[in-house]
Amino acid sequence: MIYKVSYVVVGGRHPGAIVNQENPPRLGEMVKLGGELFEVVEVADLIPPQGEFAYLHVTLRPVKKKRHKRR
Repeated sequence: MIYKVSYVVVGGRHPGAIVNQENPPRLGEMVKLGGELFEVVEVADLIPPQGEFAYLHVTLRPVKKKRHKRR
């Protein structure tokens, strides 16, 4: 099955993407788009699967960079 995934980023600071992939995204999974890291917070079917294709809408949240304390 090929998953056609529409990634939308919460807050609109990133344009998102439409990606073909072999495995469906899962809640909590990390996704890298354009060099930035995001967490999957929602996965929904856009329409029922058609033949070998599934169409998904995925909402992403930016992962905040951890700042290390200097000692």
